[in-house]
Amino acid sequence: MPRKAPTTLAGTVTSLGNTSGVANIIMQLSLPAVGEGVSESRVTSGSPRRHPVKRGRTTGQYLALAVMGDDDDRTAMREAVAEVHRHVHSTPDSPVRYSGNAADLQLWVAACLFRFYLDQYTLLHGPLERDQLDVLTRAAQPLATGVNVRAADWPADWAAFEAYWAGMVPRLSISEEVRRDFESLADLSFLAEAWGLPGRLLSRVAGRTYHFLTRGNLPPEFRALMGWTWSTQDQRWFDRALRGLRLLDRLGNRVAIRMVYRLYVLDFRVRRRLGLPVLGRLKVSDVMVRDGGDQRWLARRTTRAR
Repeated sequence: MPRKAPTTLAGTVTSLGNTSGVANIIMQLSLPAVGEGVSESRVTSGSPRRHPVKRGRTTGQYLALAVMGDDDDRTAMREAVAEVHRHVHSTPDSPVRYSGNAADLQLWVAACLFRFYLDQYTLLHGPLERDQLDVLTRAAQPLATGVNVRAADWPADWAAFEAYWAGMVPRLSISEEVRRDFESLADLSFLAEAWGLPGRLLSRVAGRTYHFLTRGNLPPEFRALMGWTWSTQDQRWFDRALRGLRLLDRLGNRVAIRMVYRLYVLDFRVRRRLGLPVLGRLKVSDVMVRDGGDQRWLARRTTRAR
């Protein structure tokens, strides 16, 4: 029986999405102004290097609200994100000029998030027809309007999205500093900065596999930017992983993931009802995260013991 084509982003969610988060981050941060902004960030409260679980929750909530939330939810999230991004801006020493609330940069991030949904579906289940892509492009608009992007600036159909994407690719590059950040995300070694020895052990156990899946989820042009190779044997192993993930979908994992999305929305609404900061308490350091700003206690203790 032919698979019914998705008409919403919720319909594109698959088990593969659980393996492609860092790949999508690499896509987002390959635009130099975005990459340097994150690399130089002093917002420690939202950093995966300091609070990986919290960052996973807030990112998941942003996506869940775009996919399943209402306009009131998205307005509250947009205001919270704008407050955090207000502290992300270039300095005279920055290699490029950037602002966390710049609409053109946020449009690129939203476009990459759309690819997060689209790529996980098409890699597992094959390409979609043009009219189906048009429907999903329109459905993806809240990914952009949830930040500082006007609805009119989001591509109206798939052809417009393709044209936008093709125009952005020549602008992409990855500096050595940002590339090192990506490597630590892909092999999970960044967890040692937050959790010390437990994070280092988790990286040793799962880092190699996650690095492989990150490379597999990346489109070839982004692998080239990273200087990563991809062999015929790599593709065969990745195809085997895809078969396993398709089986997980058939066993109900897609339903479980959508349930997690609903829980994210519920958690967000409860936080608002209780008057809690929906993104948690904002904390900004005088020192960049990458230079040790607000290093976690467990990581400091582990470093001293070495």
